[in-house]
Amino acid sequence: MRLAGKSAIITGAGGGFGQAMVTRFAKEGAQVLACDLNEDSVTDLAKKLSDIGYDVRAFQIDVMESNRIQLMADNAIKAFGKVDILVNNAGYSPKKAFLDYEEDDWDKVIAINLKGEYMCARALCEHMMANKSGRIINLSSSAWRAGGFAGGTPYTSAKAGVIGLTRSLSKTLGPHGITVNAIAPGPSETPMTKSWLEEWSKTMVEQIPLRRVGQPDDIANAALFLASDEASYITGICLDVNGGITMGG
Repeated sequence: MRLAGKSAIITGAGGGFGQAMVTRFAKEGAQVLACDLNEDSVTDLAKKLSDIGYDVRAFQIDVMESNRIQLMADNAIKAFGKVDILVNNAGYSPKKAFLDYEEDDWDKVIAINLKGEYMCARALCEHMMANKSGRIINLSSSAWRAGGFAGGTPYTSAKAGVIGLTRSLSKTLGPHGITVNAIAPGPSETPMTKSWLEEWSKTMVEQIPLRRVGQPDDIANAALFLASDEASYITGICLDVNGGITMGG
């Protein structure tokens, strides 16, 4: 098993990419703290996986609350003894036209999609530095390369910021044995994209060289690789998982 003996925190774990990553990591031997704003969703997921023998625990979190983030980190360290992997997957994107966004919309999107990733990394970095080892995986989006798909300007801006955050943290934390990478999913079938994907699916698929939208397991597979020992010499990258809809260095 590729993550045997490892422990992980995964945010946004209640559905879509997060649920797939929790399941995949657990099946590969990791202990997982599944974290989400929706407590029922992660409680149900943790119970389902625990009932078949995996060590998955649930934690309710709003990544806009720094105190709660620190409590998440502390609880995971107490439960597992250490945290080897952090996957910053929590995301938010209201569907609005550019001129319909209010200042509060901007603040919330940036707080969840960018600041939340920074704060989660900040809460765990000293622990990982002390262990001289760690994996941080940040979720960006192909929207940052394309200038947006349906996510809107605040979301696209936040996801571009995630790339800068990833590169900066990779340089800061690399000397301590910690890798920091990003995954940029393309148009994918998740609860967050359901409303616009149904409307755009035919047009969108025609733009994707592989002629399908992404599935949660596509992202979980990429996260598993970056979390594994196989990626020990990879840091500071953005791994595009998008069927070829955008391409870039």
